[in-house]
Amino acid sequence: MTGTPTPGPTAADGSASLAPVPGAGRRHAPSRTRLRDRWLAAWPEALAAWGTQTRLHAPVLHHGDDRPQDVGSFAWFSTVDVEVHIDLDDIAERGLEDHAVAVLAHEIGHHLLSPGDLTTSARILSRVRDGLVDLDPLAGAMANLWSDLLVNDRLQRRAGLDMAAIFAALGAGRAPLAQMVMRTDEILWGLPRGTLTHPDHPVPEREASLCARLVRAYANDPVGGAGGFAALIRPLLVAPPSDEPGAAPGGSADGAGPAADGGSGAALSGGQHGILCSQSEPAGAVPAGLATDPTLGRPVLHPAVDPRVTGATPSGPDEERPLPVPASDATGAADALGQAISPAHYDAVLRLLGLTTSSAQSAARWYREHAMRFLVPFPVRTDSPVDEELLGGHEQWDLGEDLADVDWAATVLRSPVIVPGVTTVRRVHEQQDGHDPAPRPYDLDLYLDSSGSMPNPQQRLAPIALAGAVLALSALRAGARVQATTWSGPGQIAGTDGFTRDVDAILGAIVAHFGGGTSFPVPLLERTHLGDPVTGAPPVRTRPAHVSVISDDGISSMFLDHLGGWPRDPSAPRAAPDDTLAARAVRAAGGGGSLVLQGSDGLARRVAGWAPGYRTFAVSSTEDLVRFSRDFSRTLWTTKGADRAR
Repeated sequence: MTGTPTPGPTAADGSASLAPVPGAGRRHAPSRTRLRDRWLAAWPEALAAWGTQTRLHAPVLHHGDDRPQDVGSFAWFSTVDVEVHIDLDDIAERGLEDHAVAVLAHEIGHHLLSPGDLTTSARILSRVRDGLVDLDPLAGAMANLWSDLLVNDRLQRRAGLDMAAIFAALGAGRAPLAQMVMRTDEILWGLPRGTLTHPDHPVPEREASLCARLVRAYANDPVGGAGGFAALIRPLLVAPPSDEPGAAPGGSADGAGPAADGGSGAALSGGQHGILCSQSEPAGAVPAGLATDPTLGRPVLHPAVDPRVTGATPSGPDEERPLPVPASDATGAADALGQAISPAHYDAVLRLLGLTTSSAQSAARWYREHAMRFLVPFPVRTDSPVDEELLGGHEQWDLGEDLADVDWAATVLRSPVIVPGVTTVRRVHEQQDGHDPAPRPYDLDLYLDSSGSMPNPQQRLAPIALAGAVLALSALRAGARVQATTWSGPGQIAGTDGFTRDVDAILGAIVAHFGGGTSFPVPLLERTHLGDPVTGAPPVRTRPAHVSVISDDGISSMFLDHLGGWPRDPSAPRAAPDDTLAARAVRAAGGGGSLVLQGSDGLARRVAGWAPGYRTFAVSSTEDLVRFSRDFSRTLWTTKGADRAR
């Protein structure tokens, strides 16, 4: 093992940087080829540290010039690609050439123990984000630090690898966080005080003791202990005053804060703070089940009051007992939505993992995942039975008939000499009455109110937007096309611009939010189902469709020709409910209509008097969403079509 790298300039936290003097690390380093061969040869032994049946393809070995720029460590892993990456040039600079088995086994541990897969990684990150409260940019690095503690403890105790030697080679950081992590390892592995910690700087002894117990208590439950770990280390990451000498804006007490690395936390990696590696995932990957996990909304429990850590149990019947934790497989809609993370939290986690850069895209994924459990049978129409075509015999093909009708194979078999009109034959196709009717789904014309009175679906749970997602996904599942339109004030319209089966475009329209006034796009409804009165163009709709509007009391702007204030002609007499443009449009659509309203049942009953041809539903909570799904299904499915539903 080579010597410890020469301390470089003093870091922001007063500790010596681990960056070696230029050229010092490579002066005695083995050649790249020999080092590569040694590390590849160590791979089977590293796999064996996790069991004889462990299988994973060989690591991807890099040299500094081909390492991704967003990776801040000498080693990193990807749960999506299931790969281990090592930068051999950085390894040589840090003097870790002789620690191949330990470093490789550590990276393998991230695939087998913590996090293991992308969803677990996102769940750990979510809990760490809750525990850090207000230090989102450090959540990724701290989540990785928690996984590192679990992996290193397993390898040191059970596999017999000398993980402590890696930190001894890297050198101890002086920051409170680094001192706490090193002291935790000393306690876990029975090492004398000062073996890994720096003797000239204070050590958070109480935090280290709790952290050691936390690691053992949650050794097989990385998600369960992540929030408590973040709450434990949060005081060690308090940012210094901005006017303190050497303090960067947003910097933390350990010399790396929100501004240190652009928010990725990569500047904390590399061993100085006890973080050996980084995580790098490809953009666009989606952690399945994250949005609907009913356990991620629980309050964070500090290790000092966690019974699993302290071993405390109630001593008497009057002593408060911990509340039961919902099981991860809970299926109740209210519990699942009530305990799940919000769309904004979901977006923050995906951004920290580098999986998205768009709040609207994250919200679309969130609502899609939640809506899947509430999908309803969408209305269909039944056409007359389809005739079945049967192949008959052959008959002569005569001159003047369509040349494409000639059955050339049968003609040649009849005579090798082809004489048109004499030897040419064609196949006869006969029709037989069919027995099975052909079900055809109604298309969905969906209008979503995004005025200022409606909740922003990108920030928090909006049951009314979730109802829209349920309708749209139910229609797509049935084979229908969907036109989704988000509307607010005059001229504030966004949507799919026609009927489509593009689920991303549809959900993008559902989660869009203007936050302006309230003016239903009556001209669009008219052009879609009645035609353009100005140009005389026919209706945009080409198949029967179900018209659905998601709104609140702003739904009144859809019926101004009956209620008064019709913008086209304010002096025109009020139309009867059956003669309003909305009523004529839903009759022309041919698939019935539904008004899903955020409000009370009284609002739904009042609106029903203006809206013949539409069924009204009140949805203001997750419980109402379950009722809406049930009632919509009964209305438009068990009655066998929208004609009877109306």
